[in-house]
Amino acid sequence: MILELIERLSNEAGKRGLDFLLIGGHAVIHHGYPRMTLDVDFLCRAPQREQWREVIEPFGYKIYSEATAFVQYAGTLGWPKVDLMFVDDETFQKLEKESVRKGAVCVPTVQHLIALKLHAARSATRSSPQKDWGDIEELIRLHRLDPAKQDFRDLILRYGGEQSLVRIQEMWHRGFKDGG
Repeated sequence: MILELIERLSNEAGKRGLDFLLIGGHAVIHHGYPRMTLDVDFLCRAPQREQWREVIEPFGYKIYSEATAFVQYAGTLGWPKVDLMFVDDETFQKLEKESVRKGAVCVPTVQHLIALKLHAARSATRSSPQKDWGDIEELIRLHRLDPAKQDFRDLILRYGGEQSLVRIQEMWHRGFKDGG
């Protein structure tokens, strides 16, 4: 049902010329870490926010949480939850330019996805940062992203801060020391 929803929303967005990237658990899965996820997360352009409402609501969705950068929808017809994260055009263009096509959708690069996960895990309102950290650690292991490399180190510091860098460095050394 989730894949059908992603396909239907992608088709509707395409008809309206709306841009998006698949993020969250499904993007993590596309990058090689199979895990359970029960919702769909899209990264969208902030100026297209109202147009996304027109895409989502005909599927029986109602807003259950809304903030400046997020809208969360609950389905009334048995569809999974849908979370939309909105960013400015400049941020979206950067992520989209380097994104990877996976079937009918594009997903951010592994590094960009980790940046999004670091940002989410650091949020004071995040209810489950441990899930984000599990994704971060698995993506780093799978793709052997070395936190000692300057560009990756800078990304970690920018989106996760010094504590995140220390945590990732410890995980990196422990993981490869233990044969991971």
